[in-house]
Amino acid sequence: IEDDNISREIVSMFLKDYFMVDTATESSEAIKKINKNSYAIILLDISLCKGLDGLELAREIRKIKNYKDVPIIAVTAYAFREDENRFLKNGCTHYISKPFTKKSLIDKINTALVK
Repeated sequence: IEDDNISREIVSMFLKDYFMVDTATESSEAIKKINKNSYAIILLDISLCKGLDGLELAREIRKIKNYKDVPIIAVTAYAFREDENRFLKNGCTHYISKPFTKKSLIDKINTALVK
């Protein structure tokens, strides 16, 4: 879930050979897709410009029956330790800061999927 077109395209390019990828650009679109589909993991930008911000959206996702334990990776430019702690306290299970490499993103996803 990423509102920046370039960031969304980069993540999709990084992951297309490894995972099935679906995208959403804002919180309302994300909620509709999450209610309709079953996702193994969610990558979530924290600074969404339209609708709910990433942390509000993470809390809403956690209220959905089949998503209580689905890993949510906060993908954000916020890079301070206190930011990471705030993300983890508000529904995210993992965190990666922008910019990141393809390898670090794939490693983070694989770590999150292992639980």
